[in-house]
Amino acid sequence: MEASVLETFLSVVPLTPHPDTPPRAIGSVVCSISWQGPGNWCFDYIVGEPPEALRLPPAVVPARADGLWQRTCFELFLKRPGEAGYCEFNFSPSGEWAAYRFDDYRDGMAQLAVEPPRITSTDPAQFAAGMTAHLTALGIDAETAKMMAELDLGDAGRAPPSQYALSACLEDAQFGWAGGALAAITAVIEEADGTKSYWALAHPSEKPDFHHPDGFVLDLSARA
Repeated sequence: MEASVLETFLSVVPLTPHPDTPPRAIGSVVCSISWQGPGNWCFDYIVGEPPEALRLPPAVVPARADGLWQRTCFELFLKRPGEAGYCEFNFSPSGEWAAYRFDDYRDGMAQLAVEPPRITSTDPAQFAAGMTAHLTALGIDAETAKMMAELDLGDAGRAPPSQYALSACLEDAQFGWAGGALAAITAVIEEADGTKSYWALAHPSEKPDFHHPDGFVLDLSARA
């Protein structure tokens, strides 16, 4: 098999909650990053608690949507070294997603044209909704697709997961930056009792601010 199609493990990074928004029942959030080629990344967010410990948005057919950060949501910010502009991605447990570009710190926000990310999670409802959408896109009628997804869910859901995990894969050549990339990896976690905590690789400001330029602390240059 050619090396270009082999998944290359890059790293696992821990996120920490902002001190102003401590969690109640969430002990850890980490993100593992893998690379399959220029512009082809997978980010696996793992919360060290089962899905029922979280308040998850209802699963829907995957689509672009705004305001996802208001509930449990996993996020990624990317920028080129030395540039003020950056990109923001939101990956929701609902299966929805968002992508924006900024000219500078919180300035010049616009929708980013991008290939839709592939989002999967250990939440059974999201798994079924995502599988239904995938089968429908392949030309299978909606009722049959739903039945097939439920059969797959029966196989996948035999053992209740002990952790909640969400995987988001980007496959878009526009992010195969020759000069590398800097990343800020973040998450908004809403617990079952409504407690919200804001997690990131770094918290450079007094209040949670995922856009802060000093939050781009992960160097992805080795694999970009």
